[in-house]
Amino acid sequence: MALGETELVSLFYQLADGAQLLKGEPRFLQRRREEDGSIYEDVWDVFLGKEGPAAACAPQLGDGALSGQTRFILKRAKDHEAEIYRTFLSPAKSYAPRLWASVERGGDTFLLLEYVEGENLQRATMRKLAAAVNSLRAMQDEYWGSSSTVGLSFETSFASLKKRRQYLLSPLLERHFDEFLSLYEVLPKTLCHADLLPFNLIVCRNEERAVLLDWEAGGILPYPESLARLIAHGRTHGELFRMTPRQRACAAEMYYARFASRYGISHREFSRALSYFVFSETCEWVFLGNKHGRGECPYYAPYFRAALRMARILDRGDLLF
Repeated sequence: MALGETELVSLFYQLADGAQLLKGEPRFLQRRREEDGSIYEDVWDVFLGKEGPAAACAPQLGDGALSGQTRFILKRAKDHEAEIYRTFLSPAKSYAPRLWASVERGGDTFLLLEYVEGENLQRATMRKLAAAVNSLRAMQDEYWGSSSTVGLSFETSFASLKKRRQYLLSPLLERHFDEFLSLYEVLPKTLCHADLLPFNLIVCRNEERAVLLDWEAGGILPYPESLARLIAHGRTHGELFRMTPRQRACAAEMYYARFASRYGISHREFSRALSYFVFSETCEWVFLGNKHGRGECPYYAPYFRAALRMARILDRGDLLF
């Protein structure tokens, strides 16, 4: 049910009390998606006047300081977001928006979050990719080897992936998707953001901090999950996501050097795992097109061609990275 202005003000004041913030006069603006300008359901930018609280996430997390900013994100938590914040992202982490407060209302959980100023990865640069890799390393170092089932569990994710196979409708794609599933079942696990598309990561403008947004889908999953989704969809002249092959390869090498190599994973093992996870990302749109109708899926044709191209490379015994 949509919330009116009066309800939003009441909700904000309740959250502000929980965060021990001073109160000001809030203004609410429905947030729009950067990728297409459509409105996010139940997500608002909150602006406070000059008389309001000096309240936003300070660069030094965990010190309780208020930085003088007066902008927040208010949202109704979706899917696994609330439990992920409670379990993995509290106390505040540098790689996620700080949770100032949460409140239960009408069977829903509402979150008051840090507003992060910066640029996403829809137009990749080496600076932004390096910051992204550093945040992935910090996150995945912290939860390496965890057996937690909070959030999107391995069992749920694996079962969902296995159902995709029947919609690939290509023996070549099916064969290599089976290889992907075999890897998915045995690779080491850590905390992953399972929908880390380039617009779900912001690199702060004045510091080398990359922040992963929208934690509806996340949990303890095979370690290549987040990196693969982040780099799989960019193209040199991509309309939505722009990333060159060189940038993609450099991001993979940085991730290996700074993270995967430190856990005894050989370069060949890492390259093979990442190759199959990126291949799986292209198969997602093949699955969607074949299941729901190719005419309803504008990305089907280019992703089907990309999946076949990758499968042929893998069929020769070569890797994508």
